[in-house]
Amino acid sequence: MRDPVDERREHLIELCERAVERLADALPDAEIGGLLRVGDAFRHVAHAGSRRVIYEVPREQGGVVWRAARTGEAQLVEDVRGDPDYLASDAEVRSEIAAPVRADDEVPLVLDVEFPGRVFGPDEAERVRSEAARLERELEREHYPS
Repeated sequence: MRDPVDERREHLIELCERAVERLADALPDAEIGGLLRVGDAFRHVAHAGSRRVIYEVPREQGGVVWRAARTGEAQLVEDVRGDPDYLASDAEVRSEIAAPVRADDEVPLVLDVEFPGRVFGPDEAERVRSEAARLERELEREHYPS
């Protein structure tokens, strides 16, 4: 018999992978990550792009991803060089969007999108927010079927 925690984790990873694929199609020049909360860390479980990523972000390390999880709101960072929470993984990254995905009064996933050499536009920010909202609806339907 499979462990329900492992099954849920695998399901969240699958949802995250599909979301990253959709965002990669919409934002082809961006670095897109899907991070799953595992205990007191967020771990990259899906990625699209060619740049190096930080595999795991422990809570004590902070970062824009943790700020998104803590506040429950998307973080729109137009210039990462001026943000004290930004964790640099590539010097060419100029801006970042971190959108939390809420489920059952927690944030199990964060979509993190970085833009090398440029600031994201309002349509791109809305696209990331919309994808996070889509994941939230998918998770809600699983717990409250109609």
